[in-house]
Amino acid sequence: MKRKEKTIFFRGLGLSMMIATSLTILWGFTPHMNAESAQPSTAGSIEEFKQLLDRKVPQWQETYGVPGVAVGVIHNGKVAYTLNYGVADTKSHQPVDKDTLFQAGSISKSLTAWGILHLVDQGRLSLDDPAAKYLTRWKLPDSKFDPSQVTIRRLLSHTAGLPAHRGYLGTAPGKKLPALEESLSGAGWSNDPVRVAAAPGTQEVYSGAGYTLLQLVIEEVTGQPFEQYMDEQVLKPLGMKHSTFAATTGSPFMSTGYGYFGQALPDYQFTEKAAAGLSTTSADLMTLIIDSMNGRNGQLPVNQVAAKPLIQEMQTPVLTDSGLGIFTRTLPDGQVMLYHPGDNRGFHSFYGFVPESGDGLAVLTNSENGIDLRQDIYNAWVQSLTGSVPDGADALAAGRQTNAYITQGLAAALGLYLVIFAVRLRKRRRVFITKHSQQPFIRLGIRVVLLTATGTLLFLVSYSWSILGLQSGLKNIVLVVFAWHLILLAAGFFPKTKIRK
Repeated sequence: MKRKEKTIFFRGLGLSMMIATSLTILWGFTPHMNAESAQPSTAGSIEEFKQLLDRKVPQWQETYGVPGVAVGVIHNGKVAYTLNYGVADTKSHQPVDKDTLFQAGSISKSLTAWGILHLVDQGRLSLDDPAAKYLTRWKLPDSKFDPSQVTIRRLLSHTAGLPAHRGYLGTAPGKKLPALEESLSGAGWSNDPVRVAAAPGTQEVYSGAGYTLLQLVIEEVTGQPFEQYMDEQVLKPLGMKHSTFAATTGSPFMSTGYGYFGQALPDYQFTEKAAAGLSTTSADLMTLIIDSMNGRNGQLPVNQVAAKPLIQEMQTPVLTDSGLGIFTRTLPDGQVMLYHPGDNRGFHSFYGFVPESGDGLAVLTNSENGIDLRQDIYNAWVQSLTGSVPDGADALAAGRQTNAYITQGLAAALGLYLVIFAVRLRKRRRVFITKHSQQPFIRLGIRVVLLTATGTLLFLVSYSWSILGLQSGLKNIVLVVFAWHLILLAAGFFPKTKIRK
């Protein structure tokens, strides 16, 4: 090998080893950090919980990589704290404040349910009517199941027999949004035509597509665009004055969503607004929580949005844990929590409340990594209320630990591979391909194509498109797999030679 070739290669090899060593050292601390975040200390009062958040949320933001977080805490049926951490945009460094808008994802479904109940309260539709009764612009395709059993109530409670939905990815600004009927017919990436796949009323299967169908019902019944009806008849009457289902592109209040690796994502817009199109603030989510508790107790003005019996019906499970646009869960102390999470690309959110105690929590984040931070805040909240971590917290901690060990193992194997590679290179068991006696360019070409193809696909789904779930430490595994790709690609230019006897 010529001096110039040696210099170039060993510079690259040294950089690769430095990267691998750094990753190994970093990931060596991952189990400790994840275990700590999954097991917050018990807080005995709402003030202690607030102090816990002030101490831990900035740490969790740094650990996971979440630029902005808005948290609302309700106690005894009233707003206790509005807490804002970090920035809405990393370029402008605009801090998160009470007016910062976040995409709320599937929390949109809870507001859509309020919109349907308002129409029921007005006598304009019935919960047990078939959805087809109100549809003229689009019809459910024929199936072996009776379409008249696909009722409004069953669509709201995910029990209408629709198949599990993979979720809506949204459309980047500047690109044409499909029409509502086109979406229902399967237009859009990762979308399927809405159809009845099981006997309605027999099982609960989460389906955002059912709410897209409800969006069409609302437009057909009211003769208004969905976002206009929701703004006039639901959001404003509930006091959610900053929230909207309309497009927010260009709004100075809209936070930027970020991917798992810190990359800024487009402000995705949605045809399927009823399922995923709400943008809101933590203050407005707390208003929704208080209205939900007051309405359950009959303390909302009559017919403001929906009467007490309808709100109670909304919060009563139809099958398993699914009510009308909201879910129920029993906490460790036996109290029942009502809640809904939200997940759009670049945003993860949650709201929940315990009617019996008057406690509530709202969380909004502007990063894909917010899914982990949201979970840690929720776990800490439940522990502050009950003295115990919620169901699933131990499994989450174990999953994070396992992923950390996998990352460490892959990183350690990469380090070992580099050491062996360097030894073989020193002993001339590997030489640069132009110095190899056989010069196996075809084998190198196949290697380059395979590694480039798999690496590019992984890059697209994890970074460019941000459609691969990388929570709970899976992001670190992807990073070390990328490192493996780079090292194997470089090693291919130094094929093995025959062993000298």
